[in-house]
Amino acid sequence: MKELKEIVVTVSVTAVLIFIIAFCICGTAAGQTREGNRKEEQYYNILEQTYVSEIRNLLEERGYRNSGVTMSRVRLEDGSNQYIVTIYHRRIMNLALDEQEELLDACRMIRFPVEDCNFFHEFLEADL
Repeated sequence: MKELKEIVVTVSVTAVLIFIIAFCICGTAAGQTREGNRKEEQYYNILEQTYVSEIRNLLEERGYRNSGVTMSRVRLEDGSNQYIVTIYHRRIMNLALDEQEELLDACRMIRFPVEDCNFFHEFLEADL
């Protein structure tokens, strides 16, 4: 009877220890995932700020100083990113369509350093 009690206690303690170890491993993995996501988000934020600055510099060189430039990111299910770059400057709205398209083409020539990203450039049409 004493041997059976010792076996039950040993199995119980072993099961509890296995549960604690599994819980700790899962917690460590989850923490590493969160840290990795945070670092990736910081990386993309820096790239996006640099890209917007380059677009603004191009527009300024072409005479559209203080242009409004926004960049929105959507993370797709396949892990790639889709960006919408919206540009606004009152004088751009006065350009002919072919001139606007030429300016958008110049903006599209600015490369983003991550390959799995799709970009859509557009002008904000606002009646002011």
